[in-house]
Amino acid sequence: MSVRFIHMADTHLGAGGFGNKLSENGVNQREEDICNAFSYMIDKIIELRPDFVIHAGDLFHMVRPTNRIIDFAFKELIRLTGAGISIVVISGNHDAPRQRSVGHVLSIIENLPDVYPVFRNKYEVIDFGDVSIGCLPHCLTPEILREQMDNIRPLNSRINILVAHGVAAGIDKFSMAELSEEEIPSSIFQSGFHYTALGHYHKYTRVERNVCYSGSTERLSFGELGEEKGFLEVTLPDLKITFHPVPTRDMIQLDTIDAKNMDYDQLEQKINENLSSQDLEDKIVRMKIINLSEPLYGNLPVKDIRAKTSQAFYFKLQAEREGIKSVELGERMRFGRLLDEFKAFVEKRPIANLEREELIRLAKKYFNQVGE
Repeated sequence: MSVRFIHMADTHLGAGGFGNKLSENGVNQREEDICNAFSYMIDKIIELRPDFVIHAGDLFHMVRPTNRIIDFAFKELIRLTGAGISIVVISGNHDAPRQRSVGHVLSIIENLPDVYPVFRNKYEVIDFGDVSIGCLPHCLTPEILREQMDNIRPLNSRINILVAHGVAAGIDKFSMAELSEEEIPSSIFQSGFHYTALGHYHKYTRVERNVCYSGSTERLSFGELGEEKGFLEVTLPDLKITFHPVPTRDMIQLDTIDAKNMDYDQLEQKINENLSSQDLEDKIVRMKIINLSEPLYGNLPVKDIRAKTSQAFYFKLQAEREGIKSVELGERMRFGRLLDEFKAFVEKRPIANLEREELIRLAKKYFNQVGE
């Protein structure tokens, strides 16, 4: 028996970012870019005619997507299932609520024919004939996740696929530095599944021979600059994996300008050369200037730069003073688990009568509220 399916993840429907430009339809253009990538992917999947589709988490970018985004998702899923292709969707850390009382957005789609959402904080198995798909959704707490891992096992005499959303434990690069992300121990990759479909990390990566992140379908930060986006076509049991690219808005990094020992005229000339070196129209662009002296840092020709980059979809100037590394706001920073970092910070503070446990308890409460 042979089975051919699609593995996709991290579509983040409803995400925006990179400015507030509106499309012709009057909505955030980046939000529309992400929807367009999803529609393209559905078109391509219908052409490919797989046996089924697996979505490994973060279908939506947030717990409460707008009505417009929910309507869009409904119509695209119905297009897919209307072509006779079933889809299994697990919850990810972005669309999973932090409180039981909120309810899960994936519950909205569970009544659609041939759509199988898994989101109830427990491991579930979806059967498609001789194929068993073990689904480990994002769970409310790490404790629940660990409990559910005890239930993960392949079934005999079948093709077994595992789907999970999180960080492949022990490999830092797979962390997205998000408070709510969860770790998936590498031991489950050795438990006998023919293939493990992972979501969360946004770059297509083959973690092991039969364990893959499909990557996201659009870029959500400059951290994804240079990454091709798309989805995977997988054939089992002979394990053939094909990456299918999805068209996305261009994102480019201009050459870094080292301003050390430059005067104002030299810097201005170099900036002009850099900005004219590539076509910036409708692209997401970043330019970095390093080793700026204090006088140059305070007198950057910002208005002139803005005028010359007005045709770009979004332009980010990252300027660093000599000896001081700047922090670019709006990009994710690799702090690891934020609560763990806060705990380490509190434990190192030599403050008399500091109630550390109570402070950490409050921090956990407020971090969860922000995440929600």
